[in-house]
Formats: sequence, C-alpha cells, structure tokens
Amino acid sequence: MIKFTYLALLGIFSIIFLIAVVYYLLKPTPAGDSSVGWALGIFYLAGLLGVVLLAVLFWKNKAIGLAILCIPMLFLLLPAIQRGARDLYAWFPAQKRSPLTLHITNNTPALVNVKLECWFGKKNGAQQSLYKTLEFTSKPLAVDRHVLSDYDAQLLSSKSAFVRLVFFECLQQSGNGYSFVREVQPCMQYHDVPVEDFRVKDYLIAIDGEKNSEAFQAEVRRLKTDSLYTNGVF
Repeated sequence: MIKFTYLALLGIFSIIFLIAVVYYLLKPTPAGDSSVGWALGIFYLAGLLGVVLLAVLFWKNKAIGLAILCIPMLFLLLPAIQRGARDLYAWFPAQKRSPLTLHITNNTPALVNVKLECWFGKKNGAQQSLYKTLEFTSKPLAVDRHVLSDYDAQLLSSKSAFVRLVFFECLQQSGNGYSFVREVQPCMQYHDVPVEDFRVKDYLIAIDGEKNSEAFQAEVRRLKTDSLYTNGVF
C-alpha cells in the first residue's frame, strides 16, 4: 500500500510539474499586478520540484518518500482545515443570551442594502478575514424589525473581532427586457462597531443620507454626468 501510494503521488506530481513547465514556457510573461501571481506560481513550482527530487532520493525507503510527498497535500489541506476550525468556532454555542432584534430605520428616500460584516481575527491585528455578512434590504423611509437567530446574534456579540456596518444605495434599473437592482459602489458609508454594542436586546441602525462619504458623493456626481444615475435620490 505504501509503495503504490508513493508511486501514484510521485507520478501525479511529476505530471503536474511537466504541465506547469509547458504552460510557463508557452505563455508570455504578464505585466502589472498579474506578474505577482505569475512569480508566485514559479515559486510554488520550484517548491514542488524540490519535493519530487527529495522523494526520489528516498526511492529505497518509500515510507519516508511518501511522507515527503504528503507535504504538498498538507499545504493544500491547510485552508480547508482553517475554514473548518473557524466554522467550528462560530458554531460552538457561547453563553446563553437574550434574543437580539435589529431595528433598521431608513431616513432616506433611497432603497438601501444594509450589511453587517462579521470579521474574524485579532481585534488590533493585521490578519483579519471576513467570515460572514448579514444582509438586509431597507425600503425608502421604512422602519424594519429583524429578530436574529442565536447563531447570528453570537457572531455579532461575541464571536467576531469587530462588526463593520455598511450601507449601499440600490438603483432599480431595467434593460434587455428584464429589471434588476444594482448597488452603487463605493458604499454610502460604513462604521466599525465593537461587538460589545450588540450585547443588548434591541440594536438600532439609523440610515442618514447627510452622513454619506465623499467617495460616494463623488461617484454619484460622475454617474449623473454620464446619465447612469437613473432612479437615484442623492
């Protein structure tokens, strides 16, 4: 079994290496940001070659050679293991708390997407990742009430490093016989909220158009100039 697995992995990695070499030899070197991924691919390719050559050196001791060939497999599995650990952490019940209700008050005549981004990682660290986004649509001048599940309430109040509250104006447009809703980028405004603020029974989210960012206002002016701001209200 060890011999068969060793030979199978050695053959698979050798084929992958040869295909990658042909790809890099035939395709022109890209410029700009794409060159970073290109160089990174060469780095990984060199690492794969090193693993294959080192495994071949242990041809007579296939158990050690197999262990060496498993190193790339660990690198491939590492993201899945990390995702599984984050999912387990997010799922694992925290202390019992009262239900959390979001009250969204839209003080603008715009259709707005409200997103609560749950960010994982250290609160003050550089390594942070977006785990989940809770999304709600608020109609113009509407007041909405959303009772969150225990899972989502725990994400907001204790599991996340912080929560980013983001507002997007939505434009209702039509074309080619169908209608759709498009978010205006960049966002109207965003706020980083500490998780402690969600440790309440009721949390109020107020949408105020007077607080829109300069970047959003500049984009609105550009869209108006190009006659692309149909159904917009700002």
